[in-house]
Amino acid sequence: MAEDELARFREEWKREVEQRRHPQPAPNSAATTGHATGSSSGKAKLLQKVAASFEDGFAEAEPLPGPSSETVAGPGPGSVSTSTFFKNTVIPASVRNALSLYRRAIEHETRGEHDESAKFYRQAFRIEPDVEKIYASWEKLAAVEEQEATLAEEEQDTTKKREEALVVKSSSKSADVVTGFLAKIIREFPPDVRFMPEDEKLPVQFNVLPEELLVAIIRRLDHTTIERFAAVSRKARILTLDSTVWREFVALAYKPPQIPSFESIVPVVAKYKSDFRRIYMEHPRLRLDGVYISVCHYVRPGLSENQWVNISHLISYHRYLRFFPDGKVLSLLANEEAPPGQVIHTLKLSLRKKGLFIGTWRLSGSTVAVSNLIDASGRYPIPPMPNADEGSFARYAFRMTLSLVSRPVGRWNKLELTQYDSVDLESGDVSPLPLKRERPFWFSKVRSFPAY
Repeated sequence: MAEDELARFREEWKREVEQRRHPQPAPNSAATTGHATGSSSGKAKLLQKVAASFEDGFAEAEPLPGPSSETVAGPGPGSVSTSTFFKNTVIPASVRNALSLYRRAIEHETRGEHDESAKFYRQAFRIEPDVEKIYASWEKLAAVEEQEATLAEEEQDTTKKREEALVVKSSSKSADVVTGFLAKIIREFPPDVRFMPEDEKLPVQFNVLPEELLVAIIRRLDHTTIERFAAVSRKARILTLDSTVWREFVALAYKPPQIPSFESIVPVVAKYKSDFRRIYMEHPRLRLDGVYISVCHYVRPGLSENQWVNISHLISYHRYLRFFPDGKVLSLLANEEAPPGQVIHTLKLSLRKKGLFIGTWRLSGSTVAVSNLIDASGRYPIPPMPNADEGSFARYAFRMTLSLVSRPVGRWNKLELTQYDSVDLESGDVSPLPLKRERPFWFSKVRSFPAY
């Protein structure tokens, strides 16, 4: 199957290069001339035609990368450039298909073929509505990384001025930026680091494989497995510091609502000097591949027939928070009758259960804001309908403010509830709720939950 896909990719690439060498004249020369002279009338008609197929519309498309390293030159603002950021990046299949259709749409637009361009724009946005924003965000990441790499090359002769940074150079001539305490450790490594066998008489097959192949294998692992492999030897530690490995994690993890906007990650990359591993480890992010669980207890006095005997009941209950990539969150309050092992696998958006609330979330720095928590037990419509009968929808909504903490570094496994409010949906009045019994939420990983 992989060989067929590779053969199909090569054929498409050959046809694309042949079309660039021998371009065919556009069927409508007037449209082509108007586009070449920078006229915006044709593009305005195209945007109106495509926007009619979407409820919210979309902005003018930005340059889209393709599978080739060449540059597809287009006249005026419609020119298409290929970013080196995507050369070593593993893109999900759905996003890759959307980007491919998006690129073909821009190529047809540069040739004045507006009908074909509108068709491919429509297909691309149906597959991935944020395809334009994803491209713009990753392009900016690539620009910042290239700028930092250029500065690192210029300052190789003055490394004493940058004691916190280290550039690890492998045989593949790739520069990987490492900063912080780890840079000091790697500085003590010998220049020629190899995998060493446990038995000196036995060979090590890893030393035969090219470093490019080893990095390609590492890029298919999750971050926990990568760090475990890095603890095997010095050579493994250096291989796992390849920038392409951690850049992919950053591109997949840090997107709204994890960050306020796609552009807000650019100053973060500059702050950490393009050390994408440190960004992924140290910059706050909510874990989506599991559930945050809070175990709460309180004592309730009981009744006794003997006045000399006092009975007290220890009541335990659990609070569950599951966050979704699209900005939705489930909050479930359950008693101790159902253990967490049975509850967490039922936490889906289709669940309707007593004590269940559905709301929205966003992350700003290390503060998590959960708002619009509406009762989803099945008694009320979700969301409240404006024409519903009196009393048919929920009267109150709830909101939480939580502080995200990582224990240890890189886990982001603790949520501390700092504020819990009740909001009257009719009057808008906000009433704070007591937090005497609430305990912190601790993260529990679930293998069946996607990480991004």
